[in-house]
Amino acid sequence: MRAPLIAGDRVLVTGASGFLGRNLVDRLRQLGCDVVPIGRAQGFDLLTDRLALDGVRHVFHLAGETGVLDAWSDPSRFHLVNAHGTVRVLEQCREADVSLTYVGAYIYGIPERLPIDESHPVRPNNPYAFSKWMGEEACRWYASTYDMSITAIRLFNVYGPGQSNRFLITRIVDQLMDPAVESIELMDLAPRRDYLFVDDAIDAFVAAMPERGFRVLNVGQGQSWSVSEVVRIAMDVLGVQKPVVDKGNARPNEIPDVVADCSAMRDYCGWMPRRDLQTGIATWLKESVG
Repeated sequence: MRAPLIAGDRVLVTGASGFLGRNLVDRLRQLGCDVVPIGRAQGFDLLTDRLALDGVRHVFHLAGETGVLDAWSDPSRFHLVNAHGTVRVLEQCREADVSLTYVGAYIYGIPERLPIDESHPVRPNNPYAFSKWMGEEACRWYASTYDMSITAIRLFNVYGPGQSNRFLITRIVDQLMDPAVESIELMDLAPRRDYLFVDDAIDAFVAAMPERGFRVLNVGQGQSWSVSEVVRIAMDVLGVQKPVVDKGNARPNEIPDVVADCSAMRDYCGWMPRRDLQTGIATWLKESVG
C-alpha cells in the first residue's frame, strides 16, 4: 500500500546540493519531514561513503554525474557513478529495509512514436542516458530479487531558477536578461523537447511514493517546443526582444522531437503538471526578481 510522506518522516536525499536536490529538500522540509541531505557539498562520495539510514523511512536518489557532452568525454566515469553508485545505494537500502525513489533521465533515444509511454523501446544514444538506464535496471533487479519498494522516474527536460546555464532555457533567459548581450546565440533552433517546470517535477517525486515492487513512471509536460519557440516565449514573457543567431551546429545523435506520455503517472498517484512553458518562465522571472 502506497503511503504519502507526512510531517516527522525522516527522509534522505542524495544529490541534495544539485539543482533538483535543493528544490526537493526545500519541499520536503515544507511538508515537515526530517530531511537528511547528502551530496558533494556535504563531502559525500557516492562510491565510498555509507548512507546515514538510521530512522530513515525513504530515500530519494538523485546523486550522479550529469551532462550529455561531459559523458562523451568520460563515459566510464559516468557509468561508474550512475550505475555502480546506484547499486551501492540499493544495497544499503536493502539492508535497512528502506524504500527508494530513483530519479533517472530520458533514456528512450530517437522515438519511434509520439507521445512516448513507458513501453516504448529503450535505446539510449549517449553515455549519460546509458548510465542512467543501467542504474534503473539495477533498481528493477533489486526490487524483483529482494521484494523492495522502488519507483523509477524517467524525467524529461526540467528547467527553473537556479539551474546551470549549461541547460538551454537557463542559457536563453540569462542572455535575454543581460543588457550587455546584444543577440541570442544558440547552436540549433530545430530540436523539440518536452519542458517541465522544476516545481512540477518535485511535486511528482513526492507524489509517486512506491508500493511494494518496482514501477517506472514518465515525468514530463506532455507537450514539446522547438528551441525557436522557447526563445519566442521567453522574449514575450520577459518583454525583451533581441536578434537570434542560429549557428546551425546540430549535436551528434540529435533527437528531433520528444513528448512524454504521463498517463501512467496520473493513474498511479493523480499527478499532473500545473504550469505550461509560458507560466513556468513567468514564475521563474517572478522568483528571480523577488
